[in-house]
Amino acid sequence: MVDWPEERRLDVSCVSAREDTCLRLRREGVVVLRGVVETGFVGRLRAAAERCFAAMEAEGTDGEALRQRCGFNRFSHSALAAALLEFGCMGLAELLAPLSEPRIAEVITEAMGAGWSCWREQSWVRKKRSPMAEGKHGQAYQGWHQDGALGVRFPAEPGAEPPMTALLTCWIPLHACGVECPGLEFVRRSLKGLLHFTELDDAGLRRRFEAEDFWAPQLEAGDALIFLNGTLHRTYATVGMRWDRVSVEYRITGNREQGTGNRE
Repeated sequence: MVDWPEERRLDVSCVSAREDTCLRLRREGVVVLRGVVETGFVGRLRAAAERCFAAMEAEGTDGEALRQRCGFNRFSHSALAAALLEFGCMGLAELLAPLSEPRIAEVITEAMGAGWSCWREQSWVRKKRSPMAEGKHGQAYQGWHQDGALGVRFPAEPGAEPPMTALLTCWIPLHACGVECPGLEFVRRSLKGLLHFTELDDAGLRRRFEAEDFWAPQLEAGDALIFLNGTLHRTYATVGMRWDRVSVEYRITGNREQGTGNRE
């Protein structure tokens, strides 16, 4: 676990600030926590991620074996976050260190209860290329979706809502994003149910929700996003973006049988 300086442990100003953040998460489905992840850690994780993707993008037998071992997905250009342990991340404690940061842990505990854990089999490191490079690498940007649909079987037509998978996502960019490189876009509404996959087209969602509900935050290294399982989101990319983006996302569950413990 990272030994955070004392001022970082206690600097949430007051209890009302924590309550306001948790209230906003319940109301809007997503919050951004500014400067909560130690910058040295972000730099180390970014370097590990860059080495990881360089190795997985390599051609040949060794690259293919690595891709299979690390759960590499060419479509989403992602791998299991645990893959970073092979590329310089100094053990599981360091990989999971952001989840022990007090402001992050408090928000997660408020949303998930005290028994939460990191679902490592559904936690990922992702690389999203700039729009100029997207079509050249077989990668597609994620469209609108809800993380609570993970593992859910939908009927062919809209009807009765299947139950959402109980989880929460903590998403950390490993450098600034949302202006010069792809970020995330959200619908800031706390949804209690799943939309059918036929209801997730952009035009339909923009008719369904108010314009001010759509939000694409500009983030810096050290920021973290926390969002609920029903929150609609997608990759945010514009033509003028010139650089690739690397991020890590932790899926949080209250079921310890799926996770590995939030303090391991």
